[in-house]
Amino acid sequence: MKSHWHPSCSLLLSALAVGAVAVPAQAGGYPAMEKYNKAVVAQFVSKILSATDADVLARQVSPYLIEHDPSAANGRDGTAGWIRALRAKASGQTMTVKHLLADGDMVFVQSQVSATPANEMSGTNRYDFYRLDRGWIVEHWVVQGAAPTASATGNSEFSNLYVYPKPQAPLSPDRVEMNRLMVHTLSEEVFGKRNFGLLDRMWGVNYLQHNPYVDNGRAALKSVIEYIAPEGSHYRVVRSLADGDLAVVCSHNVDPGGDPANEFAGAAVCDMYRVANFELVEHWDVGQNVPSTSANGNSMFSSLYRHRGNR
Repeated sequence: MKSHWHPSCSLLLSALAVGAVAVPAQAGGYPAMEKYNKAVVAQFVSKILSATDADVLARQVSPYLIEHDPSAANGRDGTAGWIRALRAKASGQTMTVKHLLADGDMVFVQSQVSATPANEMSGTNRYDFYRLDRGWIVEHWVVQGAAPTASATGNSEFSNLYVYPKPQAPLSPDRVEMNRLMVHTLSEEVFGKRNFGLLDRMWGVNYLQHNPYVDNGRAALKSVIEYIAPEGSHYRVVRSLADGDLAVVCSHNVDPGGDPANEFAGAAVCDMYRVANFELVEHWDVGQNVPSTSANGNSMFSSLYRHRGNR
């Protein structure tokens, strides 16, 4: 196999050399497990707003499930509870999966919950993350927000717009993992350390934007970057994963003067990027304020499950 070098690889290798990003033990492997995990979660999600009994559906999760949704309790009963609550709140609505990614033991689902799913400027934009172990859902996080009724670009928060100039072969596991490392590292460098010069090096000039408040293009992002990452703010990546040319990174964001050690304050933000030829070419996101209390006692940012056999 030929090796194709890109100058951007230098940034990734530098980050790895100084330990900026820890590579998970399962990164880049287990394609059969990832495919199975996707199928388990896809089936579960497809029935959340169905007529399936909530207690029956909740049997797909571990009795000891660790929950990070602030409104839901831990365990199987907690899952059945939040399903019932969502059904009551979203009566007459559907949950439409827009993106489904798997990486190691994690599955990410972006979905639109709406009574008018054909209208992508409606409903709720949900980013759900599920950790699985031997077919059981054992840990769950969610970040969600209202889908905007209009946007600066006319793009919805759900559509896929980037078009490759020619057909692309499937990416190798190593290349997918490099995409994850790239997005993870760039997020910390730009939004955490305010290294804004990287925008000109790593973001596509025709960057496609699904955030409703920012226009398309690298220049538009540069024009608002001081607002996104103001001096004195705190940004910490808590989770990242990649599948194909898409990579997702979730972060804890704290305004200037706030306490970054308090995981029950600030904002939870998840960004999804399309990576093409070592450039970020398309972006989606969702964010919500972090409540000061939680029904399960867990923060939206912690990762608590330990696999059987892990030390």
